[in-house]
Amino acid sequence: MKSTNLEALNVQAPDTVATNEQRASKKRVVQILKRVVATAALLLITVEFVLTNVPKLSVDVSRSLRPDDPIATEFSVSNDSMLPVYDVTVGCEIARLDIPAPRKIVSKGSTTVYFPESRAEILRPGHKMTVPCGRAVASRLDNGERLEFLTEVFLVVTYRPKWLLWHKSEAFPMKTEKSENGTWVWKNIPR
Repeated sequence: MKSTNLEALNVQAPDTVATNEQRASKKRVVQILKRVVATAALLLITVEFVLTNVPKLSVDVSRSLRPDDPIATEFSVSNDSMLPVYDVTVGCEIARLDIPAPRKIVSKGSTTVYFPESRAEILRPGHKMTVPCGRAVASRLDNGERLEFLTEVFLVVTYRPKWLLWHKSEAFPMKTEKSENGTWVWKNIPR
């Protein structure tokens, strides 16, 4: 009869109370671990986002070795951010090449060219690297005749921010235009 009275009063035996306390303690530990893991994951995602998006690179026409020849142009890739970038590779992707008559060649296929000078192990903040993308397209024929052409090139810069395992790529579109005085100039195409 005593046991029924204990059941009626909803009183538990001492070993059952200890088991419930152990379960509650385990639940607290699991909840704390979940919060720690969630906080660490959120922090890691935030840091990765910042490291991926903080580096700011730009491409400009560095100089033209021969103003009447667009191929003699060198481009410069600048690191305008506060962080260095690593494993920098610049590809010259020829998106369009129009050579007028009498040759009349129109190429709309994409070809990417890499030169030995278009690689850098590290590009520090405020530094530039020179890329000879103009060499990706021949401007003279075998007989020395100079070609006039219009071209659209994407300078594709691939790099890796420090502490990240993956690489990021950015494409900088450029095109040639012949100026009024007969010289060729490269212009940025808005992205």
